[in-house]
Amino acid sequence: MEKEYSKEFNIIFEENDKIDHLSDENKVIEFDKIKKNVPEELQEINSHREIISKIAYLIGVKKMFFEYANQSPQLEIYDELDQNKNARIIRNLCILRTTIERNFKFIKDAMRYEFKTLNTINNKYISEAISKLREDDIDIVKYNKQKLAQYIIDINQLISSHIFYCKNLFPDWIVWDYIKDLFLMPNGYTEKGTKAAMELYYPNVNKYPYKMYINWKNPKDEGNILYNDKKFLELLYNMNGDVFKDVSRVSDISSESKLNIKEFIQSAKIVDAICDCENSDPYMLASVFNNMNAELTSKINKIILVDDQNTVKAWNIFDQLVTNIEIEHISTERVTKEKSLVDIVLTAETCKEHYVNHVDSFILISSDSDFWGLINTLPDVEFLIFAEKEKFGHNMREIVENANIHYSYIENFYSGEVDIRRRVLLMEFRKEIENSISFNVNDIFKKISNETRVNLSEKELEQFYDCYVKPLKITLSDNGKLELELGSQK
Repeated sequence: MEKEYSKEFNIIFEENDKIDHLSDENKVIEFDKIKKNVPEELQEINSHREIISKIAYLIGVKKMFFEYANQSPQLEIYDELDQNKNARIIRNLCILRTTIERNFKFIKDAMRYEFKTLNTINNKYISEAISKLREDDIDIVKYNKQKLAQYIIDINQLISSHIFYCKNLFPDWIVWDYIKDLFLMPNGYTEKGTKAAMELYYPNVNKYPYKMYINWKNPKDEGNILYNDKKFLELLYNMNGDVFKDVSRVSDISSESKLNIKEFIQSAKIVDAICDCENSDPYMLASVFNNMNAELTSKINKIILVDDQNTVKAWNIFDQLVTNIEIEHISTERVTKEKSLVDIVLTAETCKEHYVNHVDSFILISSDSDFWGLINTLPDVEFLIFAEKEKFGHNMREIVENANIHYSYIENFYSGEVDIRRRVLLMEFRKEIENSISFNVNDIFKKISNETRVNLSEKELEQFYDCYVKPLKITLSDNGKLELELGSQK
């Protein structure tokens, strides 16, 4: 007994079926509508789509969106996650939840007036989701008279208890709580909470990714929020009052920039990279050279770091971060507290390398416009600039573009699988801990056994050591204090 008021729900409900029956050409046209309003700056880089592909799979986006749309989620990730039981469970629970929310009144009426149960509702998405969940040992169907809102509550509880098992699908540099919360309906264990979620979702359905329900706290027209990883993570962090800064983890410079860099290095006789450490980020720069093609790094003669005593400590261990190119580190002192000599030393070093060592090409790593004077006075030298976007002003961009000098933003280079910042933190933390805990347990045990005069034989002391000292553990308390745990008494 389908009521008149359920027509709106059925229009949404049937929409994917209509797309299903389109020709491939028309599917592409329809799918392209979804990625409308993409900011122009996203076209400047090659942004990855691994994260958004995993989110799309888990929230239940239909497989055809992975197959046809330009800049769509990636089909290979769909196939990979479809072999993962935990991912399948979350996906089918999300499909079930969204489908019920889209068609709540229609399903509720069928259950009330036609005595349907959830698995006998004439809906292929519900039937398929229930069937696949049963294959993964989860049966959502209740055969007594259960309110439809209670089904939403049950699904929310199941999602909450299973989403943790999908944590390892995402890299550890993403804040997991932000991802997890997308799947958790606010106050979703109560009818009041499920009703509030539906009242937010239904009138804003076009603002949700592929119209699938997620806990998007303030839905706005952002275009397709699953367009690529950069856009999605920036929006996700912003929604949580945070800023996603690690853009290099999800993007790379454009193909055109890669080609320009390749041509610059390959056409040079001798190329040096020279870095203004005051105006560069050591972590981003390390990622640039670590992920550069080996054929290109082999042609770079050396990286010259011109440093100042007040710059970031990481420059001191840069040679441990970049091991495939020779590093020359020049640390300058200040004549006065306020005046740095980095600019003048870098200029002098560049001239020396050119006139003495016959270097004909330089990768200049700086965002400082003062170096235009250096570039302008060496007309027979080729320059390539690596700069930071926020520091590289509009005027400087215009000047180098007019001079046909190529530049790239180092934050747009892909940072690869090795997380340089975390690597430095671990390296320095281990060093500090090892320096702080510089004792030998054998020496300490020998000392206290002599001083206490416990009158135990060598064999008894050896047994005591094996029982209580060898199992020694160091634990970390909530306030950051290290505590020792000896073997327990028998």
